[in-house]
Amino acid sequence: MWAYSGREIDRLLPNPDQDEMRRRARAALAARRSEWKTADKQVGYTRAKKAEKEIADVEEALAQELWSAVPLSVAGVAVKLHSLLEMEDPRSALQEAPWPELRTILADLVRICAGPNAI
Repeated sequence: MWAYSGREIDRLLPNPDQDEMRRRARAALAARRSEWKTADKQVGYTRAKKAEKEIADVEEALAQELWSAVPLSVAGVAVKLHSLLEMEDPRSALQEAPWPELRTILADLVRICAGPNAI
């Protein structure tokens, strides 16, 4: 049995004759939380998770601003498509439709923007 809060412990051990089991479960939970907090301070997981969320929020806001902008050129359309592809498939790992096709369209747009002398 697993419990992640005092409320879950109470729900899982509701009977009056389970007082001692509830007390031990709450003590074990408190010990685990203390161990987690100590380890978290050492490795900085919570700080890193918070920073990651803040960065993701900024990225999302900038992407929304970009996607709502009216492109003035084919290059502007390519930028918006590239942004979408990077946000949704950052490692270009998705191989089912429409991802390979969208990457091909982006490559075509970049080639057109580069002009006839581009490699």
